[in-house]
Amino acid sequence: MQNCRHILKFVLLLLCVTALTGCLQLEIRFSVGEDGTATMTERVRFSRQLIDLAGDRKEELLKLLSKDAATDRMKRMGEGVTLVSHELHDAEGGSKEAVVVYKVADVNKFQYVSPWFAYPDFAGNSMVKFKLEPLYKSRAYAGGKAGEMCISLEQLKKPVEEAHLPEGVAPPPGPAPLDNQIYRDLAPLFRDMLKDVQIRFTIESYAPISSGLTLRNRRARPSSIDLINFTDKDMDQTGGAMLANEEVMLDLARWQFSSATIAAQTKDAENNQTLPVFVPRGSRHMWFTGNTSISFKPSRQLYDKFFVGKMLDFSEWQAAPPEKHVPAKWEEIGFEKKQ
Repeated sequence: MQNCRHILKFVLLLLCVTALTGCLQLEIRFSVGEDGTATMTERVRFSRQLIDLAGDRKEELLKLLSKDAATDRMKRMGEGVTLVSHELHDAEGGSKEAVVVYKVADVNKFQYVSPWFAYPDFAGNSMVKFKLEPLYKSRAYAGGKAGEMCISLEQLKKPVEEAHLPEGVAPPPGPAPLDNQIYRDLAPLFRDMLKDVQIRFTIESYAPISSGLTLRNRRARPSSIDLINFTDKDMDQTGGAMLANEEVMLDLARWQFSSATIAAQTKDAENNQTLPVFVPRGSRHMWFTGNTSISFKPSRQLYDKFFVGKMLDFSEWQAAPPEKHVPAKWEEIGFEKKQ
């Protein structure tokens, strides 16, 4: 757990710094290759405003962008992760940016900070392990078809979820109006500090993917999916600026990612691309998404490794009898890049 806390401390520090003292951009991209290994890319940018506001702690802040800090994080991401490159440079407006690339030799040994902020115990249970596996049987609720590869993120320990309230039962009382008013009064300042913010976590494959999660441009068969994507340019359900929405700002200021307001404002992000992408797993207001895994066709390398000589069961629910299983054929399940 010591290793997990170091990674969590890094990401949470960035998030807290963003919320309290100025602009930050954090982009995380996990790309699965045709050989089953992966590449993790982190892009972190600190604005000039943020660096100036750090004052006496400027050096401590900039150390987060250093190669030493990247190497230290790498050691805590699991076995077989290596540092490929680290670039530190000046960006527009006097900002500083680091781009770090890691190679993940075994996806099943990789762990990172969860994008599911809405779990009530997130602060103490925020790490997920990655799992990459072949599917020999189809899964229900968009969980992937037999003959596909499947990637999923699983909490290191079972998370706490908010209990769904029985019909007619009122939710627990929230903060007193006077307490909320403090946050409402600070909203303009908080909104200004979030100018140009971006928080994004993307999973990418060599082939088109499917998932029960928010998948934009689904009909175009995209090869990447955002697990979270939030910027200060996002809109709300009414077409107004998300950060101008008083109730949204109240929840963000109070760090209440499981709120009914945030769930309502992000629910239709797949169809409305002006909304931020956020899946409030663990919240009582979470909508049904089906399965949360991400699946895609095997490359030739992965087919040879996992599917040669295997039988497939395309039933989604109960297992079909053996005589209903069919052999895995490359021509039917494999992914071939177009020349």
